Amino acid sequence: MLYDPEKYREKREKVLGIRKRGLSFSTVASIIAGLIIFGIGFVTVPTAVSYITTRNLDDVIYKLDKDMIWKNAVVIKIEAVKGVAFLKKDKHDTRLVITFDRREADLSDFTAVFSENNLKATLLNRVNHRQRQTTLKEEEELEAT
Repeated sequence: MLYDPEKYREKREKVLGIRKRGLSFSTVASIIAGLIIFGIGFVTVPTAVSYITTRNLDDVIYKLDKDMIWKNAVVIKIEAVKGVAFLKKDKHDTRLVITFDRREADLSDFTAVFSENNLKATLLNRVNHRQRQTTLKEEEELEAT
C-alpha cells in the first residue's frame, strides 16, 4: 500500500503549526488584473461607443438670405429627409443647424427642399459632428471664464 501524502496533510499541518492565512498570491494577482482590465474598459468603452455612433454624422449650417426666419413647414420637411438625425434653429431663427448621416443624405437633398419652397439659403459651414461638438465645448469653457 502506497503512502498518500494528501491523506494526512491536515494532521501534518496541525502538528507543524502551519496555518493558512489570507489570500493566495494567484488570487490577489487575479483580483488586481481584473480591476485593471475593468478600469481600462470603464475609461475606453464609452469613448469608443460614442465614436462609433457619431462617425458618419456631419453638421451643416444654413442661413436664409435677407435675414428671414425659418418657417416651421420647411423645418418639418427637412426633418423628413432620410438621414437627418437632428435639427436646431439658433436663438433668432435665422440659422439652421442640420446633423445628418452622410451615408444616407447629402447637401443636394436639402437644397432640393429649399428650392421647392423658393428659399435662398446660404451654406455657412459643413463640419464633422464630433468636431463641432468639441468646438461648442471649447466655446462654453471660454464663455464660463
